[in-house]
Amino acid sequence: MNWYLQVLKNYAGFSGRARRKEYWMFALFNLIFLIVAMVLDNVLGTTIEDLPYGLFYFLYALVVLIPSLAVAVRRLHDVGKSGWMILISLIPIVGAIWLLVLMFTDSNPGENKYGVNPKDAQTDDLMVDESTGDKLILIAVIFMFLHQAFWIITNIVDGFYQTATFEVINIFFVLIWSLIPLSLAFAVKNKSKQIILFILGGLYLLYGLYETITQLI
Repeated sequence: MNWYLQVLKNYAGFSGRARRKEYWMFALFNLIFLIVAMVLDNVLGTTIEDLPYGLFYFLYALVVLIPSLAVAVRRLHDVGKSGWMILISLIPIVGAIWLLVLMFTDSNPGENKYGVNPKDAQTDDLMVDESTGDKLILIAVIFMFLHQAFWIITNIVDGFYQTATFEVINIFFVLIWSLIPLSLAFAVKNKSKQIILFILGGLYLLYGLYETITQLI
């Protein structure tokens, strides 16, 4: 939670560098709060027509838009890339995967043209980085779980997820999310952890393809 608050305090800070832990801890809590906002919209009846989200979701998304972009740019700076590289995500599928790999790439050692290595200024966290592979696996599993739990809830609640539009969106999201563990594998140096991520990614990709085929038929 401290990392999430730290990003908000540096609200529009596009300069400098952000280590993996700062970016992904923010991303994790941000995802949780987005889901909470979506639940509030459905409980309080503030959704927009047949959409599963509404007022609270959009208000929260608007508030965190700038800090989300800022921390992403700083994360790219940390691996020696220009902040404009974030635009690579506009390339369908391939761009998103490439950007994801960059976000999980370890910091450039020492100082680069964007500033000092944030790990050098946070020596108390050095021991945490020795188990980065384990953290990547944990984050992958958490994202997979939250994503799947959300869609299970939407299928259980009557009328929450009925439109044809969101059935199509779900198809793309299942396939994209299934590529996360596979993408993370390229950012892990430990071979055993890579194998675990490839297995997780393979299983989830098979499930994603199954979901896609069953919804298209």
